[in-house]
Amino acid sequence: MRGLNGDFSTMPLKDLVVYLGNRRATGSLRMERGEVRKQLVLSDGSVVCASSNQPREYFGQFLLNMGHLTQAQLEKAFATQTQTRVFLGRVLVMTGVVAEATVRSTLSHKFRETLLDAFHWEDGDFTFEASDSAPEIAGLDAAVDLLDIHREGEFRETAWQAIRAVFPSGAARLTVDERKLPERKPGSMDERIVQLIQDGVSIDGMARALHATDFFLYQRLYALYRLDAVKVSEHAPVPVTAAVVEEDKAAEAAIIGSESSSDEVLQAAQLFLDAGNVRDGEALARQAHEMAPSPRTAALVKTAQEKLLVVLRRELMESPRVPALQVAPAQLKTLQLTSPERYLLSRIDGQRDVATIVHVSPLQELDALKFIHGFLDMGLVKLSAR
Repeated sequence: MRGLNGDFSTMPLKDLVVYLGNRRATGSLRMERGEVRKQLVLSDGSVVCASSNQPREYFGQFLLNMGHLTQAQLEKAFATQTQTRVFLGRVLVMTGVVAEATVRSTLSHKFRETLLDAFHWEDGDFTFEASDSAPEIAGLDAAVDLLDIHREGEFRETAWQAIRAVFPSGAARLTVDERKLPERKPGSMDERIVQLIQDGVSIDGMARALHATDFFLYQRLYALYRLDAVKVSEHAPVPVTAAVVEEDKAAEAAIIGSESSSDEVLQAAQLFLDAGNVRDGEALARQAHEMAPSPRTAALVKTAQEKLLVVLRRELMESPRVPALQVAPAQLKTLQLTSPERYLLSRIDGQRDVATIVHVSPLQELDALKFIHGFLDMGLVKLSAR
């Protein structure tokens, strides 16, 4: 595969991502729709660099919105970058403003959002130019597998259904009950959202004011809605008058940050569980519990695991399903697998069904089923009816 080009009305982006991911493509992917331009560098089926002409997808903006640095710190880092020509992420690490692990995770988040934001494009063009090797990136290393992004895009479609049932239009204006809000810090995302709601700014206006991606904002609004703190206003939309336009313009001038708290992760977990995405909801619930253990996080982890166990039992054990290896044993030895994973794979002989393997395993049933489901995702195992 040396190159590929087309339009998204013929080949949706999510299909293109699967195509390139399965072929472990290396090269450059360019996408455009109207005035929006995006470019991603791929290496062996993973995104290793992403750029966009949308300010909300700038790396510095992600750091701000996730509460990792202040506007003043960002401006100082930009000044240093201009003088030294060193990449922004490396400048932040070298000056001790942001930890290297945080920079890498934020870069990964940026790569995901730059691509996922375009998953809903129904028109636009793309060009993929293949190469034998990806260009060397001068900044900090980060990579996100295209197939992981595709899976995230699929569960976001379900999440959006739950979100849109509550917030059907970006033109909607909201009301807020401050008595039901969680504790918020000065300059946090929640604080700014509350101020924008009180100012009568629409959801679309909030996205512009916060320089936030749609999913980032709507996910947080949905979390506040679940607390009964935020609702769509029952009154008719505010007319677009000169005063409202000026209000929106003033709001857009503000760029704020927010803390990445365990509460936000917990609310995101609840969002995915409500939308029926129990796998990712369970993973997020565990993440929130690891960040800040509490009776609340423990309760959600328990609920999520119970739901996930039901789903995995239905998918893998409801009728006798026999797993068979799809790779040679010699190839398995080259993979980075944990001891439990290697144990389960050693018990897959094409004769025993999933239930038998799980029941004789020393692992917890949920853990064993999650591992087997992971084997299916990786293409290591195939299931067939007995």
